[in-house]
Amino acid sequence: MNKEECGKNSSVVSVELYTHHRSIQNIVKKLQEADLQLTAVHLVDSHYCNDPGKFIAVALTSLSTMLWMELPHVNVLSKVDIIEKYGRLHYNFDFYTDVLDLKFLVDQLADDPFMAKFKKLNIALTGIIEDYSLVSFVPLNIQEKRSMFNVLSAADKANGYIFGQNEERNIFSLLSVAMRANLDSCEEGEVQDISE
Repeated sequence: MNKEECGKNSSVVSVELYTHHRSIQNIVKKLQEADLQLTAVHLVDSHYCNDPGKFIAVALTSLSTMLWMELPHVNVLSKVDIIEKYGRLHYNFDFYTDVLDLKFLVDQLADDPFMAKFKKLNIALTGIIEDYSLVSFVPLNIQEKRSMFNVLSAADKANGYIFGQNEERNIFSLLSVAMRANLDSCEEGEVQDISE
């Protein structure tokens, strides 16, 4: 990211800013003291799904981000509309969004002579990711309003915004949110234009 992009996107935080220094955590703490409901949204380009080694690294970075930021967290695979441009995926797209059975990606790494040397390390890293069972991704296609709504809804769920003071808090609504039923039952016409 160049300086101009960084200036325009002041909310973008580089990984190094929270892994090597506590300044971001201090800022988050001050914002929380101001009674703001925050959610960390970690954007990852979907083209990393095409490379098993890079996807394992991305999943590990996402887990690290979740642990360091200590906030409700949503991982997002962005640019899913152009993922085919970077080659075919080894598995269906749900494999990458659900982040299950990463051992299959380690098997794909065996084809690369350089990465085969680090098979034990990659097995250990994927084991850490799977042991925590915290990492999953919400796909984002910026061209589709529904996709944008799904990411917004995931962020609202993560920080509890949907359970605001005026919301009905019965067991059915809690279960429907937990099961993502509200996203499946939402009709296309019900989605508001978020640019308004």
